[in-house]
Parts: sequence; structure tokens; C-alpha cells
Amino acid sequence: MRTILGKRGEPLQELMNFCVVVPVFLAMGFSLSYGGGVTGYKTFYTLFPQINTTTTTGAIKNHNSLIQGTTVSSLNLGAALGCLTTMYLGNKLGRRRTVMLGAIIALIGTILQCSADYLAQLIISRMVLGAGLGLMSSTVPVWQSETSKVHKRGHHVIIDGICIAAGIALSSWLTFGFSKADTTSSWNWRLPCMTTGILAIVVMIFTFSFPESPRWLALQGRYDEAREVIALVDDVEPHSEHTEFVLASITSANELSAESASFSSLFKYGKEKMLYRLLLAAATQMFSQMSGSALITYYSSQLFSTIGLSKDLSKILGATDLTFKLICCAIPFFLIERAGRRRLLMIAASGMSTCMFCLAICGSQVTEDNLIPAYIAIVFAFIFVAFYPIGFLGVNFLYSQEVITTRYRAPASGISTAVHWLSAFVVALTTPIGFTSLGWKFYLVWGSVALSIIPSVYFFYPETTGLSVEEIDQVFIDSPGVLATVGLAEQRRKEKALEQEVIVGHIEEHNQAKKAEEQHEQALVESRV
Repeated sequence: MRTILGKRGEPLQELMNFCVVVPVFLAMGFSLSYGGGVTGYKTFYTLFPQINTTTTTGAIKNHNSLIQGTTVSSLNLGAALGCLTTMYLGNKLGRRRTVMLGAIIALIGTILQCSADYLAQLIISRMVLGAGLGLMSSTVPVWQSETSKVHKRGHHVIIDGICIAAGIALSSWLTFGFSKADTTSSWNWRLPCMTTGILAIVVMIFTFSFPESPRWLALQGRYDEAREVIALVDDVEPHSEHTEFVLASITSANELSAESASFSSLFKYGKEKMLYRLLLAAATQMFSQMSGSALITYYSSQLFSTIGLSKDLSKILGATDLTFKLICCAIPFFLIERAGRRRLLMIAASGMSTCMFCLAICGSQVTEDNLIPAYIAIVFAFIFVAFYPIGFLGVNFLYSQEVITTRYRAPASGISTAVHWLSAFVVALTTPIGFTSLGWKFYLVWGSVALSIIPSVYFFYPETTGLSVEEIDQVFIDSPGVLATVGLAEQRRKEKALEQEVIVGHIEEHNQAKKAEEQHEQALVESRV
């Protein structure tokens, strides 16, 4: 039987996660946090005085805050543009070649950023780096979801969120450590900047070692190759009943969507309700950033500074908070297939909104003579990063892929992931200004957004746990309307669970009958002896 790197089935998917998925999302998390982490370096703001908010005051600080936010958030703008290009390239190049292109562009962006001596080069380099990250981050979850088994799909894509958190934590500690370097040379921020390029090289080395998406191959009419890949990733024979059933399901779903195959159909309601599904995917990604998480990701140390803590203590607590966030990523990994997507999203939203409102209350009570509310706020900042990964650090990427049919999954992923990056762009751009102008009131904005997630998910988000991507597709097609989709999905899940129970029951009855027959034969043999 065919193997890749000596692996097939689940071991192959785990190896793909380690060699491609992990470096892609480590790079994403690292880059998200790195820009905000070095803006306070003396060697950085003396080289780029236009973004100096450390030693400036008044109108100059306000102006520099805008420039700093623009510089840091240029990465997100580039990433959004990279995501949007997958609307065209995703189905044209396939999953592997799109990821490879993104890795090459990310490497070029890293080189430009590490060698930047002028603000214009720094901004351009971050946009180029972002474009590469956008291509990879919008394509890899699609690739994963299309090559994973139903009961493992959640676990595989949740790894994306874990790696993002790991990259953020790595960046926060590296930038804190290098900030202590006693030097007037810029190597202390250029050296850690190389991390993203190294990870991009790892992706370039391993991407073509793994199989292309069987669903994309079937979409291109390459059915024999699709059959081989299905057999490889599910560890079965190429012409087994299982392989033929999966391939037939994929082909049937592609044929059903072929009637409305034009790109404009993605933005129409129609029979497949693509506009509704696209809005679900985009809203999920928007919520993941606009609920306050990006605030902590980009400016964790500034967050603690606004509640009255010293600069060094703020940096240490910021790095510790982001490391705690990484640890909490284990929660959805173990719960995703048990609790389901909807429940995790609502639990996360409830906790995040509560914490943001509490941060606002604490911030409003802090004075030079009363730092007790600041210390209480630290607790809520840590609680926030415990709730956030439950629903919005991996689950958002997973759900955005599940609700889109194969034909539109790549372009829709480009749009929804672009929304993710654009939302992060807004947060990164406005946070320096918000902290300067609003102070503790800034948290009320994010608390309100997080609170709005709960009714949105309850009324409009159908549960996808336990259903194949083709079965999810059929739920949307069969649903008589938007508000009926949630109920229909739950009904289909119950019907499937009941069918599986019946099958298991038949298997157990067959095994028991066979065992009784063997015991009877054994008794006859013994009686004759």
C-alpha cells in the first residue's frame, strides 16, 4: 500500500500538522505580536522616530500613535490582500501550490523587514510579509478540513489556534528578553525578526511531501488521484467500499453546486444559501478579533500599563498572560467533538464580555493612590485569555471551512480570513489612539461586541459536529430558511447518531451470534472427545 514518508492514515495527518500546519500558524502568531512588542525598544524608535510614543507627549504623541498603529497594522492589511487573492488562486493553483507561494512571499517580506532602515521600507515589508501569511492562513485550514476524517476534523484544525497562541507567546517572551539587551545596535530587534522567515523555509521544504486535497482533485476531474488520496488519508484500499462512498459523496456535492458555479453565486442566497453561509464564516472571523482578543495580542503590555502598572511589570505580565493563553488552548482540543461548536462559541463569548466590562470598571477606579483595582484587573485579563481559546482560537477557522461547500471553500476562506485580518487591522490601528484618548472606556467597545456574539450564535449558527462536510452542505440546501437551519442541523445530527447506534447494535448482535455459534461448535467437539 502507498505511503508518504512511511506514513498513511492518522499518522500521516499528524506528520502534516507537525511539518506544515505548526510552522504556518506559529509564524502567524509570532508576526501578529512582534510589531507591537518592539515599538518600545530604544533602538527601534530612535531609528523610526515617527512611531515614538515612549518619550513623546501631547499632540506629538497623539500623532505618533496614529503612525505607530498604521505601521503595526500594515501586516494585517497585507494579509487581508493575500487572503483575497485566494478567491482567484485557491481553486486555480490548488491547496499545496497556494501554500508554497505564500511561504515564498513571507520569506521575502521577512528579509525586507529584517533589513529595514526607513519607515517606508518597514511598512512595505510588513505588508509583503502579511500577504504571504494571508495566503497560507486562508489555505491551510481548507487543506486540513478536506483531508481529515469527520471525527478528527475538529482536533486537526484546533491545532491552528494552539500554534497561533504558541507563536504569540514566543514573540512576547523573545521581545521582552531582547528588550533587556544593553546595546545601541538594532540587532536586538532584527534578530528575533528572522523567526518568521525560518518558519517559512520549513513550510517550503515540506509542503509538497504531503497529498493534495482529494476534494480539490475531484473538483478538477482528477478522480483517480482523488481516490488514491482518500485511501491514503483514511488508511483503506483505493477501491474499497469506503473509498468509493466518500468519492461518490464528494462528486455528488460538486455536481449539485455546479448549477450555480459562477463566482457571483457566492454572494447570492439561492438554493445553497451561499450568502448566508459566507456571512456566518466572515462573522465568526470578525468576532474572533473584535471581541478584544487582538487588543491583548498586539498590545498586552500597554493593556496593563493603562491600569496603573510599571513598564517592566506590564511586559512580564503581558508575556505571562499570553503564555497562559497557550495553555488554555488545550481546552477546546479535548472538548470540540464533545461539546460542539455552538456551545463553545457561546461559552467563550459569555466569559470574554464579562471580563472586558470588568476591566473597564477596574480601569475607571484606578488612581495613583489606589492600585487595588489594577491588581483585580490583572485577574480578569487572565480569565479573558482562558475563555477566548475555548471558542475563538481554532474553532473560528474550523467553522468557517465547515459551512462552505467544496466548490466555494477556497474563495470563501479567502474572504472570511481577510475579514479576520482586516478586523485585526482595525484593532491594531485604533488601539494606540484608543488608549491615548479613551483610556479604560476603550474596553466597553470590545465588551459590547463580545456580548453580541451570544444571540448571533444561538439563532443563526447551525451545529456541524459529527456531520461530514457534504452532510453539512445538504443541511443548508434542505433548510426552508435561515432561522430553520439551526433546528434542521440538530435533527440531522440526531438521525445520524441514531443510525450509528443501530449499526453498532447490529454489529454487536452479529458478534454475539457468531460467538454463540463458536461456543456451540466447541461444545460439540468436546462432547465427541
